[in-house]
Amino acid sequence: MTQPLTVQLEDALRAAAGADAAPVSLTIDYAGAAAGAGLSTRGWIERATRSLVFAQAEARTADGILAGAASGVFRRVNV
Repeated sequence: MTQPLTVQLEDALRAAAGADAAPVSLTIDYAGAAAGAGLSTRGWIERATRSLVFAQAEARTADGILAGAASGVFRRVNV
């Protein structure tokens, strides 16, 4: 079973932020492309401070069409 778009985007954000980061805020924007099987997600760090990580993620279809995007703020637990 394929994970929902929201779960895929949150997983990408968490992977980018790191294992020692806890979510403070998550925002998901739906782009309208058909979500489901075959989505490719990627996450990256936009900016980081000593205690916070600001991450971005996107999910695209096999054709490269944007299915959704997300941003999140994570607090580093072990600072």
